[in-house]
Amino acid sequence: MNRYQFEDLISEYIDNELPLGKRKEFEDYLNNNTDAEALVNSIRFNINNVKGLPKVKASKTFNDRLFDKIKSKPDGIKSESPNKWMIAGFTPIHASFMTGLIMAFVFISIQIFSPSLDIKNSKTLYTTNEKVDDNAFRDPINVKDNSNSFLTDLTDDSLSVDSITQLKKDYSKKIQFVND
Repeated sequence: MNRYQFEDLISEYIDNELPLGKRKEFEDYLNNNTDAEALVNSIRFNINNVKGLPKVKASKTFNDRLFDKIKSKPDGIKSESPNKWMIAGFTPIHASFMTGLIMAFVFISIQIFSPSLDIKNSKTLYTTNEKVDDNAFRDPINVKDNSNSFLTDLTDDSLSVDSITQLKKDYSKKIQFVND
């Protein structure tokens, strides 16, 4: 038996409610530890003192007067009901704070889980197999010269039919879809 088990059984020992096996184990622990005997004697003394106290009876109006004292403020003014200014169990300031948090959560959830609004996750991005000349972007003279050719290429590419041969252009080798 350890100290905690011993302390749990003290009141049952004093009231003589322990079974014989537990009582023997309790008394063995009591005989081996001098501090344990002092603890049992002090608890026995306190129990006897509490039992010796006179019983107190309250008046019939005690509860009513007690509730009146609890309801009134120290200066005699009655307090307002705590439920009067509550919204779904929250004070107005806490309710507005919770509403803001819920709106932020919904907004962030839509931003995270809506693939149609996210450009990076969209499947409309494409790449070409053509190499881009990095020097064209670094040299301002080449940028001006290439700007006209870029516009020409753009207008040519934006038409789906070749103006000379009147055949549909084949872009299958120039465009590759990402994540396809």
